[in-house]
Amino acid sequence: MTRYTMFSGGEGSYRAAKIDRARHPDARYGLVFTDTLYEDADTYRFLIEAAADVFGRRLNWSVDVDAAPDYRVPDDTPIEEYRGNPEWRAWLADLRTRTAEAIPELIWLVEGRDPWEIFRDRRFLGNSQVDLCSRIAKRELADAWAMGHCHRMGELFGEADTFAVGIGLNERHRFDDGQGGGVGPRKAEDGWLYHAPLIDAEDAINAGGNDHLALLMSPVDQLGVRGQRMYRQGYKHGNCGGFCIKAGMAHWANRFRVAPERFAYDAMMEGKLGALLGKPISMLTDRSGGGGKRPLTLDAFARRLRAQPGQHYEYQPGESGCGCMTDIAA
Repeated sequence: MTRYTMFSGGEGSYRAAKIDRARHPDARYGLVFTDTLYEDADTYRFLIEAAADVFGRRLNWSVDVDAAPDYRVPDDTPIEEYRGNPEWRAWLADLRTRTAEAIPELIWLVEGRDPWEIFRDRRFLGNSQVDLCSRIAKRELADAWAMGHCHRMGELFGEADTFAVGIGLNERHRFDDGQGGGVGPRKAEDGWLYHAPLIDAEDAINAGGNDHLALLMSPVDQLGVRGQRMYRQGYKHGNCGGFCIKAGMAHWANRFRVAPERFAYDAMMEGKLGALLGKPISMLTDRSGGGGKRPLTLDAFARRLRAQPGQHYEYQPGESGCGCMTDIAA
């Protein structure tokens, strides 16, 4: 039996792994990371340092985030020929090799395409209801790896492996909604044993205990790893370098403010894909003014943000990063 944590490169899964390791210090352990090839450079730095900390390793090298290449490609690159920035991909390949040598317990999975390649190849732009990027580059990739390397409940040979996820109490419904929904019950139907250490720890604390209170509540910088910069920039999650088809207006308004050049790049790629498909497409939808939902391109949203600089947007339920690994798209 091996205990695994689905390791996203975010703070929640890091805390979950720390708590699970503290509860089972003698267990065989692994961390599983599904790479979209589109993460922020500092997310990769955090991922590696956090994994080393989980296993009590001290690395003799570090990730120089400031020296990392850019994942963006020149504006005149035809989307039909898009394969990502080769310098960025080479940097990531080297990072994977060095990490595998230093932390072999970190299983670093790569489907091979970033979100824009998936959207182009499938001729469909993902959105909050149909998340091709999450499904293909994360969930299906992780499921295929588990089928080939792990044991399920009820199998003749080998005790069932367990999988921890970094879902907290505020998103309990993503793990178990009490009606058979959520990642826990859904995975159990297929024989997989999932659990949520953050929820377990919070439940214990709310019941009067102090089970791993420091690991749950202390600032991540006090746990042994410097937190990743995306949280300091106002993002609610550290997935895909701030690009997120499942996020709403509050997320994209923040990106427009803190990373305008990245917002503009995303808008350009959205426009290129629309031109390739020969129809207007968008990740966002506009519900203002009545009349139901209407497509809202990033370019159009940018014009609105410039015209209404004081407009405040509230985050909506479901706009966290946990949905990438746990939600079932429509």
